Amino acid sequence: MKPTEIWTTELKNGIFGGLTPIIDPFDNTKFYISDGWGSSYPSMKLRQLSFEDGKELKTVSIKNSVRCLYFNPDKTNIFAISDNKIFQINRRDFSVIKKFEKGILKYSDYISSNDKDTLLLMNYNADFLFVYNYENETGLKKKLKTCRGIYKESENTYFIFCPRIGSIQQYDLTTNKLKEVLHTGIFHSAYKSKTDKFYLQLGKVVEATSNTPERIGPINQINICSTLNLTNNREIKFEFHFDQFVVSENEEMLYLIHNNKIWVYSLIKNEIEKEIILNEKVKIAQLFDEQEVFISYEYLKPNIITCWKF
Repeated sequence: MKPTEIWTTELKNGIFGGLTPIIDPFDNTKFYISDGWGSSYPSMKLRQLSFEDGKELKTVSIKNSVRCLYFNPDKTNIFAISDNKIFQINRRDFSVIKKFEKGILKYSDYISSNDKDTLLLMNYNADFLFVYNYENETGLKKKLKTCRGIYKESENTYFIFCPRIGSIQQYDLTTNKLKEVLHTGIFHSAYKSKTDKFYLQLGKVVEATSNTPERIGPINQINICSTLNLTNNREIKFEFHFDQFVVSENEEMLYLIHNNKIWVYSLIKNEIEKEIILNEKVKIAQLFDEQEVFISYEYLKPNIITCWKF
């Protein structure tokens, strides 16, 4: 399958190592990126771009890379997490409402919130969940083991994916207690759907070397499971390598991604329906199912991004 190029735009800084492109949950004509590795700190920003033509619509100075974003349901407040600060940003005009530096956990990759006064934060390789009250700027830690996502279940309960111990934990904000709801085996990445299914790409521990820390590498298997029906679990094994996956909104398709390739797998037909291969000089940064587009950037010029229709 050959995708159609919609637009290409050249940014002031590259996106490699920055925020994975993320759609605006309240306006699907816009998406967000942040400046990544190789950018000078004074110039680094969070950027809002148009899906239509790639034009930059709004920016806010962060002076560091943004690691994750949280959009409050009030449609106004965005929380942007950098290496060592939390920015509360007005979504409508991109002004900084407040900047938090006191007593926060550094290097958070995942975020959720009770949408009142508290953020839940965790680094992918950390041993602690950090619960931060941004009203009084205080936090507490809860012992855990690595993280690949924090998903809100209700106002006070959250699912936390712990890949290193192969577990999905439920955290109660009011009692500060954890309980395991599903033991899964080691996994590399995870996603929770709106139908309460858990999609896990399984993984394996890759031992540390003199140059690299211990990590969890992906293997070519997706497990689909649910706490509501444990007898309906599903295992799907593939014959090719991928390290990212996206679940379609209707949960009928899996998009499996590796570097410049996308495989479209039908969960209904149990087969690969399409394969997309781009030039080896580019990497796919993110795929957006509802818009039927994906974003790529050039390896040697990560400030040049392209939007493709598939």
